[in-house]
Amino acid sequence: MTHFGKLPARYSFFLNPYPDLRFTSCPQCGAKMRQRKLPLVIHVEPHYFIALNKTCKYCPHCDLLLAHKDLLEDLLARMFAERAPEIIGNDYLVVGTMDRSDWQEGLQASVPLTDMLRFLHDFKRVVTFKPAPSWGPENSTRQRA
Repeated sequence: MTHFGKLPARYSFFLNPYPDLRFTSCPQCGAKMRQRKLPLVIHVEPHYFIALNKTCKYCPHCDLLLAHKDLLEDLLARMFAERAPEIIGNDYLVVGTMDRSDWQEGLQASVPLTDMLRFLHDFKRVVTFKPAPSWGPENSTRQRA
């Protein structure tokens, strides 16, 4: 796995593509998910790197960070609507996280890409989960004779 950041890797990461599944329990161990708000570093094609302070689901047992794709894409679209509307809908990659103090410094002044990479914690690994198949008809009703 290629590492971009200069700081130690953190978290396993899952970008949840299922808008109807919110994962109140960890998909790995079944423990109750918690919340963690932290700056996610995102690369948007062709050349935008941004850090968004985002609340994600978090499992402390598995060190799993989970972001919902639909919510993240909505936030990106709203953010770029005025700044660069031509990139809305472009491919993107969540590459890691930053420490909050480094993110707050970046709010005060524009941070060059080299500095952003110096403050970046890559993900230890990126994982995927598939929902379990549901059995039986969705709207089954039994009629009594």
